[in-house]
Amino acid sequence: MKQFARLAVFALAVSAIGCSKTPIANVEITESSQPKTPLSSQHMQIAVMNANMADSTGEFDQAKWSTLTADMIQSYLERASEQNNIPIKLVDREHLKMTMGEKDLAAAGVTDSGDNVAAAQVKGASAILTSKVTVKIDKQVGKKRTIDAMALAAGAWGSGGFGAGAVDTEQVDEEARNITVSCQFQIKDPATNEVIVSHNGMPSQEFTKTSASPFFGSAKTEADMSPRDQVIGGMIEHHAQDFLAKFIPMSRRTDITVKPSSDKNSIAGVNALVGDDYETALGSFKQAIAADPTDHKSCFGAGVACEKLGRRDEARKYYKQAKSYDNDEPQYNAAVARIERM
Repeated sequence: MKQFARLAVFALAVSAIGCSKTPIANVEITESSQPKTPLSSQHMQIAVMNANMADSTGEFDQAKWSTLTADMIQSYLERASEQNNIPIKLVDREHLKMTMGEKDLAAAGVTDSGDNVAAAQVKGASAILTSKVTVKIDKQVGKKRTIDAMALAAGAWGSGGFGAGAVDTEQVDEEARNITVSCQFQIKDPATNEVIVSHNGMPSQEFTKTSASPFFGSAKTEADMSPRDQVIGGMIEHHAQDFLAKFIPMSRRTDITVKPSSDKNSIAGVNALVGDDYETALGSFKQAIAADPTDHKSCFGAGVACEKLGRRDEARKYYKQAKSYDNDEPQYNAAVARIERM
């Protein structure tokens, strides 16, 4: 009987792992915006400087992201120029390196003091676009106990090994990671040092925690999380888009992942999202919310369905409701910010 009981535990554990599939909907949201104050014609010759990077942890490739940030901004400016017939002319950054000294390049960055950039040293540029990006990465390692699969199997088949009802466990690592990105962007007139357009948004933050399964779990590390470059790049891009939208037309695409709660109507709602049936999805999510108003996953799903249906006020209500029940979920915070700027 003891051997049978151990085998039953083993079978139930494997069953719990193998039969936990739930639907996931990947939904694309596209938003377009027009600037309230387009860039003046006298500032169309733009020199995009490499970003001034700061990293307090030493775990971030500053040189790489300094260039990538500037490349990304240039790409958006080029696209806006081509698609909207805006006469933007970009000054080649390699040319800038030759015509400006290191001291002048540093002075062109975002600073608190009134630095003075000589127009003669920025040939062909009537505006200088500068960036300052600060990245902070915090990692923590914890421990969790999980069932030792090999010991459990050996105990089930062997004649000894366990006491009555005993199950061996082992300790494995779990990691948590918190990434915070702050961005400042400015366009300056190099002749007068006047700030023409600026952005200094609230820091973006993503907290991710791995979780080992209590059944035969192995150590979970940062390798099991979203790649840090992907997270950091996405945060920088969102800040850059907010800045650029102040003076050029912008079209943004956001990829959203919607997962259901355990409620059957929530699961039905996600399945409907997969099939692009947003009315049906909304109806299912509403039923799940009626059963449990704190079901933040269904609230978020309802917000996504409303946004796809063009019902922004209703989407805002559901997004804020989801955020009120789980303020640490990055998608909820991003959804509220997105719907507020529309």
